[in-house]
Amino acid sequence: MKTLLLIIDPQNSFCDPSGELYVAGAEKDMARTADLIRRRGPDIQRIIVTLDAHNKIHIAHPVWWIDADGNPPEPFTRISIEDIDAGRYRAADPAHRAWTRAYLAAIGSHVIWPCHCLIGTRGHEVFGPLLAELNAWREAFHDLDFVMKGSNRFTENFSAVRPSMEVPGDPATQVNRGLLRSLGEAGRIWVAGEASSHCVADTVTDILRFSETPAIAQKIVLLADAMSPVPGFEAAADDFFQRMRAEGVGVSDTVRVA
Repeated sequence: MKTLLLIIDPQNSFCDPSGELYVAGAEKDMARTADLIRRRGPDIQRIIVTLDAHNKIHIAHPVWWIDADGNPPEPFTRISIEDIDAGRYRAADPAHRAWTRAYLAAIGSHVIWPCHCLIGTRGHEVFGPLLAELNAWREAFHDLDFVMKGSNRFTENFSAVRPSMEVPGDPATQVNRGLLRSLGEAGRIWVAGEASSHCVADTVTDILRFSETPAIAQKIVLLADAMSPVPGFEAAADDFFQRMRAEGVGVSDTVRVA
C-alpha cells in the first residue's frame, strides 16, 4: 500500500523548548516521528512536510496592531471585530486598516501569537533531530516534499490546504489543489506534527472538506503520540479528535500504526 507521511509544521519555533511558540511535549513528538521514519522507512513511499513561513509584519503578530494608546497587544491577546469597532485595537499601518476590519468581520476574531517561524531564521527550520532522520530517509527514498504556508501577511494560515481568508491577487491563498491531489493518490496517510489544536486540526479538517477523493477520511490515521496541543487549547485538540473519529479518521500511535 502506498503510504504517505504528512508532517505538519515540525519547526524549531514550535518544537524546540527555546522556540518562540513552543508547544509543550513537541520535541518528544518529533523524536517519536523520527523513530517511526527510521523503523518504517521502507513502508513510506512519500513524505510531505508543511512549514509555517511568516514575515515579521503579519496580521497574527503583535507588530501589526496597536491599542487605543498606541501600544502593541501582548501575545495571546484575542482580538474581535467588536474590538475593532470599539476602537480598542486597530492596524498600526493606516494602509492596512480597511483590510484588517474586513478580515475580522469575516472571521470574527483571532489570537495574536508571538512572532514565530520567521522566514530565514532558525525558528523556521525543521527541528534538528527530525531533520536528520528526514535527510537519511530521502538519501534512500528521495520523495520528500515541502509545502510552505503563511507567507501572505494579510491572513492567518493554520491549514496547509488554505488560509483563513483568500487574499485577492495572491493565488497562494487559494485552496492548495496540488497538495490535495498528492494526498488523494496515497493508499494511506499517516499524520504527525504541531499543533493538534491548530495547524494539524485545521489541515486535516480541510482535507476532508476539500478533497475530491472518495472516502479520504478512511485513508487518514492521526498519530496521537506525535502531536500536542498549544498549552491552554487542550479542549480544542480533544474536540478535533472527537470530530475526526466521527468522520471515520483513524487514530493510532507511532508504535502500533498499521
